[in-house]
Amino acid sequence: MVKEYAVRYKNNPVITKKDMPFDAECVFNSGAALYKGEVRMIVNSWDTNWSCHFMVGKSKDRINFEIVDKDIVHPPKEYPFGLTDGFFDTRVTYMPEDDYYYIPYNMSCHLGGRIFLMKTRDFETFEDVGFITGVDHRNCVIFPEKFEGRYVRLERPAGEGKIGDIWMAFSPDLIHWGDHQIFLEKGTKYWESLKIGPGAPPVKTDKGWLIIYHGCREHMNGMSYHAGALLTDLNDPRKIIGKMNRYLMIPEMEYEFFGNVPQVVFPTAAIPYYDEDRLDIYYGAADTCICLAEAKLSELVDKCLEDGPKEYKYQF
Repeated sequence: MVKEYAVRYKNNPVITKKDMPFDAECVFNSGAALYKGEVRMIVNSWDTNWSCHFMVGKSKDRINFEIVDKDIVHPPKEYPFGLTDGFFDTRVTYMPEDDYYYIPYNMSCHLGGRIFLMKTRDFETFEDVGFITGVDHRNCVIFPEKFEGRYVRLERPAGEGKIGDIWMAFSPDLIHWGDHQIFLEKGTKYWESLKIGPGAPPVKTDKGWLIIYHGCREHMNGMSYHAGALLTDLNDPRKIIGKMNRYLMIPEMEYEFFGNVPQVVFPTAAIPYYDEDRLDIYYGAADTCICLAEAKLSELVDKCLEDGPKEYKYQF
Protein backbone atom coordinates (compact mmCIF):
# COMPACT_ATOMS: atom_id res chain seq x y z
CA MET A 1 0.00 0.00 0.00
CA VAL A 2 1.38 3.40 -1.00
CA LYS A 3 1.79 5.78 1.93
CA GLU A 4 -0.18 9.02 1.71
CA TYR A 5 1.88 11.94 3.01
CA ALA A 6 -1.02 14.42 2.81
CA VAL A 7 -4.36 13.40 4.33
CA ARG A 8 -7.47 15.34 3.38
CA TYR A 9 -9.69 16.80 6.07
CA LYS A 10 -12.67 14.47 6.25
CA ASN A 11 -15.25 17.27 6.03
CA ASN A 12 -13.72 19.14 3.08
CA PRO A 13 -14.22 21.70 1.68
CA VAL A 14 -13.60 24.23 4.45
CA ILE A 15 -14.81 27.27 2.46
CA THR A 16 -17.42 27.27 -0.31
CA LYS A 17 -19.32 29.95 -2.18
CA LYS A 18 -22.10 29.66 0.39
CA ASP A 19 -19.75 31.08 3.03
CA MET A 20 -19.28 34.35 1.17
CA PRO A 21 -21.30 37.45 2.20
CA PHE A 22 -22.59 37.92 -1.35
CA ASP A 23 -23.95 35.82 -4.20
CA ALA A 24 -20.73 34.03 -5.14
CA GLU A 25 -19.84 31.80 -8.05
CA CYS A 26 -16.75 30.30 -6.42
CA VAL A 27 -13.87 30.65 -3.97
CA PHE A 28 -10.40 29.39 -4.85
CA ASN A 29 -6.57 29.54 -4.59
CA SER A 30 -6.28 31.61 -1.41
CA GLY A 31 -3.12 32.30 0.60
CA ALA A 32 -3.08 32.05 4.39
CA ALA A 33 -0.77 32.48 7.39
CA LEU A 34 -0.84 32.38 11.18
CA TYR A 35 -1.64 35.63 12.97
CA LYS A 36 -1.59 35.62 16.77
CA GLY A 37 -2.25 31.90 16.80
CA GLU A 38 -5.18 32.06 14.39
CA VAL A 39 -5.35 31.48 10.65
CA ARG A 40 -5.84 34.51 8.44
CA MET A 41 -6.67 33.89 4.81
CA ILE A 42 -6.96 36.29 1.88
CA VAL A 43 -9.99 34.64 0.32
CA ASN A 44 -10.24 34.89 -3.48
CA SER A 45 -13.79 34.84 -4.82
CA TRP A 46 -15.81 35.73 -7.89
CA ASP A 47 -19.43 36.77 -7.68
CA THR A 48 -22.09 35.63 -10.14
CA ASN A 49 -21.27 38.58 -12.40
CA TRP A 50 -17.66 37.29 -12.49
CA SER A 51 -16.33 40.29 -10.59
CA CYS A 52 -13.35 39.64 -8.29
CA HIS A 53 -13.25 39.96 -4.51
CA PHE A 54 -10.50 39.60 -1.89
CA MET A 55 -11.79 39.27 1.66
CA VAL A 56 -10.16 38.30 4.94
CA GLY A 57 -11.11 34.93 6.39
CA LYS A 58 -10.53 34.34 10.10
CA SER A 59 -10.35 30.96 11.81
CA LYS A 60 -9.60 30.02 15.41
CA ASP A 61 -9.71 26.28 14.77
CA ARG A 62 -8.11 26.08 11.28
CA ILE A 63 -11.36 24.79 9.80
CA ASN A 64 -14.28 27.14 10.38
CA PHE A 65 -13.79 30.55 8.79
CA GLU A 66 -15.54 33.85 9.38
CA ILE A 67 -15.43 35.94 6.21
CA VAL A 68 -15.14 39.69 6.88
CA ASP A 69 -17.64 41.52 4.68
CA LYS A 70 -15.18 44.02 3.24
CA ASP A 71 -13.30 44.07 -0.06
CA ILE A 72 -9.62 44.77 0.50
CA VAL A 73 -8.82 45.14 -3.22
CA HIS A 74 -10.88 46.82 -5.92
CA PRO A 75 -10.55 46.30 -9.68
CA PRO A 76 -8.40 48.96 -11.39
CA LYS A 77 -10.40 51.41 -13.47
CA GLU A 78 -7.56 52.67 -15.64
CA TYR A 79 -6.34 51.20 -18.92
CA PRO A 80 -5.45 48.44 -19.70
CA PHE A 81 -7.75 46.78 -17.17
CA GLY A 82 -11.34 46.12 -18.20
CA LEU A 83 -14.55 44.56 -16.98
CA THR A 84 -13.51 41.07 -18.04
CA ASP A 85 -10.13 41.22 -16.29
CA GLY A 86 -9.39 40.17 -12.75
CA PHE A 87 -7.05 39.41 -9.89
CA PHE A 88 -6.50 36.11 -8.13
CA ASP A 89 -4.10 33.57 -6.58
CA THR A 90 -2.99 35.25 -3.36
CA ARG A 91 -0.07 34.01 -1.29
CA VAL A 92 0.86 35.24 2.21
CA THR A 93 4.40 35.41 3.63
CA TYR A 94 5.21 36.74 7.08
CA MET A 95 8.64 38.40 7.22
CA PRO A 96 9.63 38.69 10.92
CA GLU A 97 12.51 41.05 10.13
CA ASP A 98 10.06 43.57 8.61
CA ASP A 99 7.07 42.64 10.78
CA TYR A 100 4.90 42.60 7.68
CA TYR A 101 2.74 40.03 5.95
CA TYR A 102 3.49 40.29 2.23
CA ILE A 103 0.71 39.34 -0.18
CA PRO A 104 1.60 38.91 -3.86
CA TYR A 105 -1.19 38.17 -6.33
CA ASN A 106 -1.83 38.12 -10.05
CA MET A 107 -3.51 41.08 -11.71
CA SER A 108 -4.53 40.11 -15.21
CA CYS A 109 -5.62 41.93 -18.34
CA HIS A 110 -5.64 41.38 -22.11
CA LEU A 111 -1.95 42.36 -22.25
CA GLY A 112 -0.97 39.65 -19.78
CA GLY A 113 -0.72 39.10 -16.06
CA ARG A 114 1.55 40.95 -13.66
CA ILE A 115 2.30 40.30 -10.00
CA PHE A 116 1.13 43.00 -7.62
CA LEU A 117 2.27 43.18 -4.00
CA MET A 118 0.48 44.50 -0.94
CA LYS A 119 1.33 44.23 2.74
CA THR A 120 -0.31 44.31 6.14
CA ARG A 121 0.58 44.02 9.80
CA ASP A 122 -2.84 43.19 11.20
CA PHE A 123 -5.13 41.99 8.38
CA GLU A 124 -7.26 45.06 9.04
CA THR A 125 -5.44 47.70 6.99
CA PHE A 126 -3.56 47.00 3.78
CA GLU A 127 -0.92 48.99 1.95
CA ASP A 128 -0.06 48.71 -1.75
CA VAL A 129 3.60 48.14 -2.56
CA GLY A 130 3.10 48.05 -6.32
CA PHE A 131 3.78 45.87 -9.35
CA ILE A 132 6.85 43.69 -8.87
CA THR A 133 7.00 41.99 -12.28
CA GLY A 134 6.50 42.85 -15.90
CA VAL A 135 4.25 40.81 -18.17
CA ASP A 136 3.66 37.97 -18.41
CA HIS A 137 3.92 36.36 -14.95
CA ARG A 138 1.49 33.88 -13.46
CA ASN A 139 2.34 33.66 -9.74
CA CYS A 140 5.10 33.96 -7.17
CA VAL A 141 5.91 33.22 -3.54
CA ILE A 142 8.34 35.06 -1.27
CA PHE A 143 10.70 33.37 1.18
CA PRO A 144 10.11 34.45 4.82
CA GLU A 145 13.80 35.26 5.32
CA LYS A 146 16.41 37.29 3.48
CA PHE A 147 19.56 35.68 2.13
CA GLU A 148 22.71 37.82 2.21
CA GLY A 149 20.53 40.88 2.65
CA ARG A 150 18.25 40.15 -0.29
CA TYR A 151 14.62 39.09 -0.58
CA VAL A 152 14.10 35.90 -2.59
CA ARG A 153 11.09 34.73 -4.53
CA LEU A 154 10.06 31.80 -6.68
CA GLU A 155 8.09 32.75 -9.78
CA ARG A 156 6.49 31.28 -12.86
CA PRO A 157 6.84 33.44 -15.98
CA ALA A 158 4.22 32.88 -18.67
CA GLY A 159 3.98 34.09 -22.26
CA GLU A 160 5.41 32.63 -25.44
CA GLY A 161 8.30 30.25 -25.94
CA LYS A 162 9.33 27.53 -23.50
CA ILE A 163 7.27 28.29 -20.42
CA GLY A 164 5.98 26.47 -17.39
CA ASP A 165 9.14 26.32 -15.25
CA ILE A 166 9.91 27.77 -11.82
CA TRP A 167 12.46 30.58 -11.67
CA MET A 168 14.12 32.38 -8.76
CA ALA A 169 14.81 36.11 -8.42
CA PHE A 170 16.38 38.40 -5.82
CA SER A 171 15.67 41.93 -4.61
CA PRO A 172 17.11 44.48 -2.18
CA ASP A 173 13.77 46.22 -1.61
CA LEU A 174 10.89 44.02 -2.90
CA ILE A 175 10.41 46.40 -5.86
CA HIS A 176 13.50 45.91 -8.00
CA TRP A 177 14.09 42.27 -8.87
CA GLY A 178 16.97 40.71 -10.76
CA ASP A 179 19.57 37.92 -10.88
CA HIS A 180 16.87 35.71 -12.42
CA GLN A 181 17.83 32.05 -12.67
CA ILE A 182 16.12 28.78 -13.37
CA PHE A 183 15.13 26.93 -10.19
CA LEU A 184 13.26 23.85 -11.40
CA GLU A 185 12.27 22.74 -14.89
CA LYS A 186 9.02 21.01 -15.65
CA GLY A 187 9.00 17.42 -16.83
CA THR A 188 10.79 15.58 -14.03
CA LYS A 189 7.74 13.30 -13.92
CA TYR A 190 4.66 12.88 -16.12
CA TRP A 191 2.36 14.41 -13.51
CA GLU A 192 4.34 17.67 -13.82
CA SER A 193 5.19 17.45 -17.51
CA LEU A 194 3.15 20.37 -18.91
CA LYS A 195 4.01 23.10 -16.39
CA ILE A 196 4.91 23.70 -12.76
CA GLY A 197 4.68 26.72 -10.48
CA PRO A 198 5.17 27.99 -6.92
CA GLY A 199 2.48 26.84 -4.54
CA ALA A 200 2.79 27.73 -0.88
CA PRO A 201 5.50 30.06 0.50
CA PRO A 202 8.51 28.05 1.72
CA VAL A 203 8.39 26.55 5.21
CA LYS A 204 11.58 26.48 7.30
CA THR A 205 12.52 23.15 8.88
CA ASP A 206 15.67 22.01 10.65
CA LYS A 207 16.74 20.14 7.50
CA GLY A 208 15.91 22.66 4.80
CA TRP A 209 13.22 24.83 3.23
CA LEU A 210 10.13 22.76 2.40
CA ILE A 211 8.36 23.94 -0.74
CA ILE A 212 4.91 22.74 -1.77
CA TYR A 213 4.38 23.47 -5.45
CA HIS A 214 1.91 22.61 -8.21
CA GLY A 215 2.50 20.49 -11.26
CA CYS A 216 0.28 20.01 -14.28
CA ARG A 217 -0.06 17.36 -16.97
CA GLU A 218 -2.04 17.39 -20.20
CA HIS A 219 -4.33 14.52 -21.15
CA MET A 220 -7.12 13.67 -23.56
CA ASN A 221 -9.74 15.69 -21.66
CA GLY A 222 -7.66 18.74 -20.82
CA MET A 223 -5.30 19.34 -17.91
CA SER A 224 -4.91 18.01 -14.38
CA TYR A 225 -3.26 19.98 -11.54
CA HIS A 226 -1.40 18.23 -8.75
CA ALA A 227 0.77 19.09 -5.73
CA GLY A 228 4.40 18.18 -5.18
CA ALA A 229 7.07 18.71 -2.51
CA LEU A 230 10.78 19.50 -2.50
CA LEU A 231 13.46 20.68 -0.09
CA THR A 232 16.16 23.33 -0.57
CA ASP A 233 19.31 24.08 1.41
CA LEU A 234 18.78 26.24 4.51
CA ASN A 235 21.56 28.66 3.58
CA ASP A 236 21.36 28.52 -0.20
CA PRO A 237 17.75 28.41 -1.46
CA ARG A 238 18.98 27.83 -5.02
CA LYS A 239 20.18 24.35 -4.09
CA ILE A 240 17.57 21.58 -4.18
CA ILE A 241 18.60 18.85 -1.72
CA GLY A 242 15.50 16.66 -1.89
CA LYS A 243 12.41 16.13 -4.01
CA MET A 244 9.56 13.65 -3.84
CA ASN A 245 9.45 11.40 -6.88
CA ARG A 246 5.72 10.85 -6.51
CA TYR A 247 3.14 13.60 -6.41
CA LEU A 248 2.02 14.73 -2.97
CA MET A 249 -1.63 15.10 -4.01
CA ILE A 250 -3.61 14.44 -7.17
CA PRO A 251 -7.31 15.08 -7.88
CA GLU A 252 -9.22 12.18 -6.39
CA MET A 253 -12.29 13.58 -4.65
CA GLU A 254 -15.53 14.75 -6.25
CA TYR A 255 -14.92 18.36 -5.14
CA GLU A 256 -11.52 18.25 -6.91
CA PHE A 257 -12.86 16.73 -10.11
CA PHE A 258 -15.95 18.87 -10.65
CA GLY A 259 -16.18 22.66 -10.71
CA ASN A 260 -15.30 25.74 -12.74
CA VAL A 261 -11.94 24.21 -13.70
CA PRO A 262 -12.13 20.42 -13.31
CA GLN A 263 -9.33 18.19 -11.98
CA VAL A 264 -7.48 20.75 -9.88
CA VAL A 265 -5.53 20.50 -6.64
CA PHE A 266 -3.79 23.87 -6.28
CA PRO A 267 -1.81 24.45 -3.03
CA THR A 268 -1.46 28.06 -1.88
CA ALA A 269 -0.64 27.88 1.84
CA ALA A 270 1.41 25.57 4.07
CA ILE A 271 1.21 26.40 7.78
CA PRO A 272 3.55 24.54 10.14
CA TYR A 273 2.64 23.59 13.71
CA TYR A 274 6.09 22.55 14.88
CA ASP A 275 5.08 21.40 18.36
CA GLU A 276 2.62 18.96 16.79
CA ASP A 277 4.86 18.00 13.86
CA ARG A 278 2.02 18.93 11.52
CA LEU A 279 1.76 20.86 8.28
CA ASP A 280 -1.62 22.23 7.22
CA ILE A 281 -1.91 22.58 3.46
CA TYR A 282 -4.71 24.77 2.12
CA TYR A 283 -5.52 24.31 -1.52
CA GLY A 284 -8.01 25.34 -4.15
CA ALA A 285 -10.13 22.51 -5.56
CA ALA A 286 -11.49 22.74 -9.11
CA ASP A 287 -11.36 26.56 -8.90
CA THR A 288 -14.57 26.28 -6.88
CA CYS A 289 -13.82 25.76 -3.17
CA ILE A 290 -10.99 25.76 -0.62
CA CYS A 291 -9.88 22.58 1.11
CA LEU A 292 -7.46 21.39 3.77
CA ALA A 293 -4.98 18.53 3.97
CA GLU A 294 -2.65 17.59 6.81
CA ALA A 295 0.84 16.13 6.62
CA LYS A 296 3.32 15.02 9.24
CA LEU A 297 6.05 17.60 8.75
CA SER A 298 9.03 15.41 9.65
CA GLU A 299 7.85 12.55 7.42
CA LEU A 300 7.37 14.84 4.46
CA VAL A 301 10.84 16.35 4.86
CA ASP A 302 12.45 12.92 5.26
CA LYS A 303 10.64 11.63 2.17
CA CYS A 304 12.02 14.51 0.09
CA LEU A 305 15.53 13.68 1.31
CA GLU A 306 15.04 9.94 0.81
CA ASP A 307 14.03 10.40 -2.82
CA GLY A 308 16.94 12.81 -3.10
CA PRO A 309 18.06 15.37 -5.66
CA LYS A 310 18.04 14.04 -9.19
CA GLU A 311 19.26 15.14 -12.56
CA TYR A 312 16.04 16.83 -13.61
CA LYS A 313 14.91 15.57 -16.99
CA TYR A 314 12.02 13.56 -18.33
CA GLN A 315 11.64 10.21 -16.61
CA PHE A 316 8.67 8.46 -18.16
